[in-house]
Amino acid sequence: MSVSNLDACLMHVVSCLKRGRSRQALVSRLGVFSLALSLLSCGGGAGVSLSLNAPGGVGSGGSGLIEGLIAGFGSVIVDGVEVDDSSAISQTDDETGQFTLTQTQLGQRVKITQSQAGVASIITIVPLLRGPVTASVQSNYFQVLGQWVQVLPQNTATGNATVLSGLTNLNVLQNNVAVQVYGVWVFDSTKNAHVLQASRIELLSAAPAYNLVSGIVMGRNNNDLLINQSGAATAVHALNALPTSISNGSLIRAWVQASQVSSGNVFAAQRVLDATSTPSNGQTLLISVPTSAGNVQNGQLQTQGLNLQIPPNLVSQMPSSSALVQLNVLNTNGVLTVTQVNTSSNNTALQAQVAGQVELKGAIPWVANPVSINLRGSLVVGTNVPGVINKSCPAQNVPNPIQVDIIAKMGPPGMPLVAQSINCTLTPPNQSVIQQSGYLLSYAANLSTLTFSIAGNPVTMSLIPGTVLPPPPNDLPNLVKSKTPLTIEYQVINSVNQIRDFQPATPN
Repeated sequence: MSVSNLDACLMHVVSCLKRGRSRQALVSRLGVFSLALSLLSCGGGAGVSLSLNAPGGVGSGGSGLIEGLIAGFGSVIVDGVEVDDSSAISQTDDETGQFTLTQTQLGQRVKITQSQAGVASIITIVPLLRGPVTASVQSNYFQVLGQWVQVLPQNTATGNATVLSGLTNLNVLQNNVAVQVYGVWVFDSTKNAHVLQASRIELLSAAPAYNLVSGIVMGRNNNDLLINQSGAATAVHALNALPTSISNGSLIRAWVQASQVSSGNVFAAQRVLDATSTPSNGQTLLISVPTSAGNVQNGQLQTQGLNLQIPPNLVSQMPSSSALVQLNVLNTNGVLTVTQVNTSSNNTALQAQVAGQVELKGAIPWVANPVSINLRGSLVVGTNVPGVINKSCPAQNVPNPIQVDIIAKMGPPGMPLVAQSINCTLTPPNQSVIQQSGYLLSYAANLSTLTFSIAGNPVTMSLIPGTVLPPPPNDLPNLVKSKTPLTIEYQVINSVNQIRDFQPATPN
């Protein structure tokens, strides 16, 4: 793409801003523009990346917010609530405040902005620790950047077993191993500190240039924060002005250049963010958090940086022992009031989740009596055990994708999902996520379309916001040249094949 064409693209984006074009159309243009810049700077496509500065974000517009744990995919299932993500941007932020498009995975903690009830416009993926292990695992606890992390070895009333990605077992978590951790901060009386109860731990292939530390603020002095533990607490020193909203009890995330971590757990942070999910005035927040007896004091609950008011008629509905609760919260002129309490005793979806149930839905070419199925990024085993496959599934191979709905059980960390039931529909529903195998044939110069070979036929797909383009050595030119086998996810929307994700295939 020539510089003049890039200038034209930029002018079109500016024109969109002036004319008030739709956000989705603007983001699409921004994505193409960013891709074009990457191609120009990298000499023809090596290292293509997607990034954007998304306007608004969590807390603005739409029909309320959702924060919780990804526990399945239909569209995306967050703590039992299925949200349509067919037109959503999936993103995560970095040390500059820039958002990078990424892919949702099982066990991630996310914040969802809805365009309307049950329809996501933005899914923000929120890791809470990134950096080296500083104390290896003992009795299901370890440390990252000096912060305590708790691994859940099994499904409990407070949450699912921790998902491991890239880790065969917990013994890999040795000093200086680089990881990224998702979860929720809870006070742990055995450590006398706030501990990150891990929902997902990812092994990083290399040490990051910027570490990510987070936690609950225990004290503030101008640009200095103490987090997670009284006394010998971690100190975060902000190199730039801190948001005025940060005070005791706030949830913060801080990005620290790896070389700036000094002795005594003092972090000089390039960026510090108030990470509390606060809905706008009149908006609602649906949030799922673990809680325990005695957490509600004088009709108030402090969790994840939020100070929630619980009316007397709902206090009695809060669990009397440790449990996962799902709270509807309404913001009225800055006062956050709980309007509904869901627990595993009154909500069947939550009950299934705390028992370790995962639901995965998608359309795949059917292989009769499969030993395992890799669907939506998760390996499911035991799929051919007698009684698992419903009679709705064909007894023979079916090359055309059919819809499968898998109910599986989550096991201990590092173990694959175990199938409980599989139901099939020969004709996939509209906008179903289709997963097929193939390889990349070609791509348009402006990356508006990609053409894959699937079952020996060329299939052209449009690039949409949320697509993950692999970095080298799996960048586009290399994929075309090597014909690397790929797992391809796409949807048919308004008769157009829209790519969601493609990655090198992993064996079942």
